[in-house]
Amino acid sequence: MSESSDEEFDGFSQNEVDAAAQRYNDRLAQIGIGELDVVDNENESENDFSDENEPLVVDEAGDRPAEADGWHENFNYYERGLPHIFLPRGNTGPTTVLDPDKEPVDFFSLLFTNAILQYIIQETDRYANKQIRDHPDENKSPWVTPTVEEMKAFLGLCFLMGINVKPDIKSYWSTDVMLETPYFSKVMKRDRYMQIMRYIHFSNSEQAPQPGDPNYSKLYKIESLMNMFTDSMVNQYIPKRQLSVDEVMVPWKGRLSFKQYMPAKPTKWGIKMWAIAEANTGYVSFCQVYSGRINGVAAHGLANRVVKNCIEKANVIGQGYHIYMDNYFTSPTLFTDLFEHSNTAACGTVRINRRELPKDIMKKNPEGVINRGHAV
Repeated sequence: MSESSDEEFDGFSQNEVDAAAQRYNDRLAQIGIGELDVVDNENESENDFSDENEPLVVDEAGDRPAEADGWHENFNYYERGLPHIFLPRGNTGPTTVLDPDKEPVDFFSLLFTNAILQYIIQETDRYANKQIRDHPDENKSPWVTPTVEEMKAFLGLCFLMGINVKPDIKSYWSTDVMLETPYFSKVMKRDRYMQIMRYIHFSNSEQAPQPGDPNYSKLYKIESLMNMFTDSMVNQYIPKRQLSVDEVMVPWKGRLSFKQYMPAKPTKWGIKMWAIAEANTGYVSFCQVYSGRINGVAAHGLANRVVKNCIEKANVIGQGYHIYMDNYFTSPTLFTDLFEHSNTAACGTVRINRRELPKDIMKKNPEGVINRGHAV
């Protein structure tokens, strides 16, 4: 290209294009990204570009190139300077796009599928028949296997009871003008509701491992149901690049062997769960109940296992995701392992007494740091 600004620019020569491509490929090799495919200008015209050769549109969310579905536009294929390419298993965002006129129950059904309902009906029917067979004098009411629609109605009433709270279940079917809620009796008779509530089950109790068995689990009664539900969570949404792993407390003060007390948390008593969520929307891709120590022995390396289990079960391992966490999880061993073996970057706060960190930095007043927020 001429140095004079008065001359008309006729384009770059092929040698200049080749040299620029070589410099770009050298840079990609330095940061671990594959080579650039150079298009021969003599053989390809602008109108001959395929979708694969279209320029990539950068988006700060850090996602893949969009496909023409109206929901995934301006996605970024990779971020320059990062060690790994972001290659999620598909376009990020919802995998099922519903019409705008759909009701909340339609979105709920994407996660709580008919397959889950059929499973609940199967185990409830199994348990009911067992109880009627083993204890006929205590189970004299005739039993009819619930349908999917009836089970939906039952669960809907359970959710409604959490909004319209009354002193006991029978009060919802009361005919007293001061307590009456006519909707409940229109949806389901009281005796039928109580019968389903009596028999409802989420597992085969006859196959439950007993304490001392290597396969024993405190969560056996709900484990299969939770696995099916978390599978739906994974299948219905592909998260963007930035994810967070943290603990969640579900309020609970009843009797439970693995109930946790955490005085520093807003919810001090409850059931602790591990969860991985997308930073942009807060969508939870996977969660797992912490059932406490195994045989009374504290688990070593628990924090590392939690993070690895979360990214594996959320199906984001090996795809270039970025995981953020607090100082409970952060450690050099975990970060190195995620980077080298899981193609995953990590970032987190760190405790001063964490092992394997430089002692001259891990102190309240590191050398060279004058003000809060400065880095060495």
